Amino acid sequence: MHGRRDWANLPPDLITLISEKISTNTMYVHLRAVCKGWRSSLTPHPRHLPRQSPWLLLPRLNVHDFRLRFYNPSLCKSYQFNLPYLSGKYIYNSYGWFVLNHGYRVSLFNPITRNSFDLPSLDAMSKSERAVPDVQHYCLQKVLLSCNPSEPDCFVVAWFLSWSDWELGFCRIGDTHWTGLKKRDGCTNLLDFTFHRNSVYTVNCKREVSVYDLQSLTVWTYPSKIIYNPNYQRINLVEGDGESGGPLVVSTYECHGKINITNVYKWCDSQQQWCLVMDIGKRALFLDRFNCTNLQLEGTQGNAIYYDASCPLDLNVFRVSINRVFLKNGSVLQHNLGPSVVFPTICGWFSWFTPSLI
Repeated sequence: MHGRRDWANLPPDLITLISEKISTNTMYVHLRAVCKGWRSSLTPHPRHLPRQSPWLLLPRLNVHDFRLRFYNPSLCKSYQFNLPYLSGKYIYNSYGWFVLNHGYRVSLFNPITRNSFDLPSLDAMSKSERAVPDVQHYCLQKVLLSCNPSEPDCFVVAWFLSWSDWELGFCRIGDTHWTGLKKRDGCTNLLDFTFHRNSVYTVNCKREVSVYDLQSLTVWTYPSKIIYNPNYQRINLVEGDGESGGPLVVSTYECHGKINITNVYKWCDSQQQWCLVMDIGKRALFLDRFNCTNLQLEGTQGNAIYYDASCPLDLNVFRVSINRVFLKNGSVLQHNLGPSVVFPTICGWFSWFTPSLI
């Protein structure tokens, strides 16, 4: 036929040019699925894609459950991945990767691409005499990556449980050992930590926020303590935007396991104190029990905090629900999930997972 196009035989450089206009993981996967020619012309690990809208990762039934259940609020879709490799391993998610802990072995694993590689063993960070032998299967409290591990100079920072003399330590991708960052001290126990501009920020039980330089291993503490009551509030740190002099502090008030009030603070040099934030622009915070993620995403209403508000319907099932808190006035709106999303009742904590093809 006159004017018929042979799309399968487009030049590879033209196919690459088309792919650079794609902005989501789903669209990119569909593009590679057009035909064999397009698939061979496009890398399975594109680096131009922006960070994606996060999925809600549902807790597993137990540590041996290898079924991962996700819910994608932006598309109102749920997914289940069967990954036997995860059986028996504890999972901590950060930057689109899972940090897996089994015994003293630690590794990184991408559940989307199935890529993995090892991190240093935790043996060197342990005490010579272990007070709690059974804890060897669960050695970490929280783990964060400074960036995608495929990027140069990616740091992995780990919050160790009480079996170690160190409370906080780090390594680079490719290191053979962990480097201690914060010694354990019963008077200044950690409440949370995060990355901001390649430094580690911590908040402790004395309401002090400190910054650790991973190059020089020096530490500096802010002169003013955060506003926080440990009796009924929970604190999370989250990376700030380009205009922030430090991380953002997220303070949540909980009653009967439900979040009632959420406030955000940032450091104000002019006042030398932590000041309440009413506007974070087009960015949104995604809060779970252990992490808070700061993202600017297309199609997501900014200046708000998203958090899980799922509730049991009976003893056998629960419904996924997400609330959105508007920072400007503190009002709470239940995020529209479309059709009712129901899963078998399970115990544990939900977390936000940002899928990545890298």
